[in-house]
Amino acid sequence: MRRFQNEEACFVLLAILERLATEKSSFIHRVALKGGILMAGELHSPRSSADIDATTGHMERLDADQVIRELRRAGRAFNVRPDAEPERTPGGLIVHFRFDSLTDAASAKLEVSVREDLVFAVRDAFFDVSAYGLSPFEVPAVAQVELVAEKIRTVVQRAQPRDLFDLRFYLVESGWHLDAGDLRKAIDAKLALTRYRRWRTGLWRSNIAAIEKAWDESLLSWIDPNELPPFDTVLQDVARRLSELHLD
Repeated sequence: MRRFQNEEACFVLLAILERLATEKSSFIHRVALKGGILMAGELHSPRSSADIDATTGHMERLDADQVIRELRRAGRAFNVRPDAEPERTPGGLIVHFRFDSLTDAASAKLEVSVREDLVFAVRDAFFDVSAYGLSPFEVPAVAQVELVAEKIRTVVQRAQPRDLFDLRFYLVESGWHLDAGDLRKAIDAKLALTRYRRWRTGLWRSNIAAIEKAWDESLLSWIDPNELPPFDTVLQDVARRLSELHLD
């Protein structure tokens, strides 16, 4: 049941983004998308997402009231409404909201970071969501090489199976051409703010044992089991691609 709830939330978020993208004055054109919803919309990742993750960078904050108004308007067909007060944190804005659902567990989240100094320019990401009965659209997004660098940082810093799954998807399934020099530059910029400071060979394996232990239990809530690759396959693919990019 949990997987179906997450898949439903992912569809609702994509529908909301479709409507926001048509409004040139919308806050969505002042942020850069990243995370699972970007992967679902742009790359058709099999991992669903119940969050819209974005960044403004450079401490540029959004008006929470405007964001909520736009979410409600774009999600009117699903009766989108806030779930508690928005969280205005030093790192940005978090808005929890609910929507009418077939599963009675309809909740999602928008999180906008203001502390990310992007290394590379924001780009336009194309969401071909016609398979969902939605119209294709474009939204600003974090640069491809920077998304990979950020995902490598998260694999290093925490033991979340979805991070390793996403990293393999970026490196193997996306079809992106990644410049090794640009990637190393972005990785070092991300790690500079952590206790690791800079990249070193094998660093990405720091949490591998814990990730392996939680692999199936964690990811089957988000991914159809027929589309979940074995952990060993993922590990081998990531190791191979990092070696090709002169990182391991």
